[in-house]
Amino acid sequence: MPFIIIGTLMVFAGAGLYFGYQGQKRRMGEIKGIGTSTAAALADLAASVAKEIGPGSFNQIAEVKGTIECDNPLESELNQTGCVHYSMKVTREYEEIYWETDDKGNRQQKTRRGSETVADNTRSVPFFVRDSTGKIEVDPSSAKLDMEKVFSEFRPGENQAGELRFGRYSFNPATLAALAGGRRTLGYRFEESALPLGRSVYVLGEAVDKDGRLRIHKPDQKGASFIISLKSEEQLVKDAQSAAKGMLIAAMVVAVLGVAGIIVGIIKSV
Repeated sequence: MPFIIIGTLMVFAGAGLYFGYQGQKRRMGEIKGIGTSTAAALADLAASVAKEIGPGSFNQIAEVKGTIECDNPLESELNQTGCVHYSMKVTREYEEIYWETDDKGNRQQKTRRGSETVADNTRSVPFFVRDSTGKIEVDPSSAKLDMEKVFSEFRPGENQAGELRFGRYSFNPATLAALAGGRRTLGYRFEESALPLGRSVYVLGEAVDKDGRLRIHKPDQKGASFIISLKSEEQLVKDAQSAAKGMLIAAMVVAVLGVAGIIVGIIKSV
């Protein structure tokens, strides 16, 4: 019976990997299949549609490339990087003692490591992509983001003296240690990723002229991609191809092993 259960779970896992493979293929097809538009070309097209059938009627899946600009940029919390989006995380890594009982009832003391999130914050603001013809606004809400890691540091030790500060973020390790519940703090890991100002960016989304403003946002069409990436189009296609290939191979291997497990389970139960 256990073989049948495990085998069935593996078949479902293989199906999940296959759906992931299909998703990567679709993503690759969208990136390769949509030609790059300029800011000026999209503005002209939106103006033409507005003239024909009225403002707010333009919507088109579009791909743009250019440089990140913003009138009111953010400053990331840890590295204080000027950016339009950042994501920071502080993790406490710890060690704890626990007891394990074997099948004979013997208890043994063991040690294991773990981690817990101390702080987690993400912020973004609308920005512009500027190319050689002009600029177009981008609303990054709900986008699939490929960012740059701008800060990564591990501070070891449990008894940090006083306040620990990076950029605009600070906390007192002694306060957290008092709430640790017997877990020994190994240290704190600080990580931050961002979309910095002035970087070349690739954007794939839906261009619309709602509210009298032309901008790119998350497509209304279900399943359509919304990508904002510091990687080039070529690198994104390469990554999608590699991911699709890996998922397909894994799906086939897991499914075959799952079917084999079910067969073995059936034979054993007869």
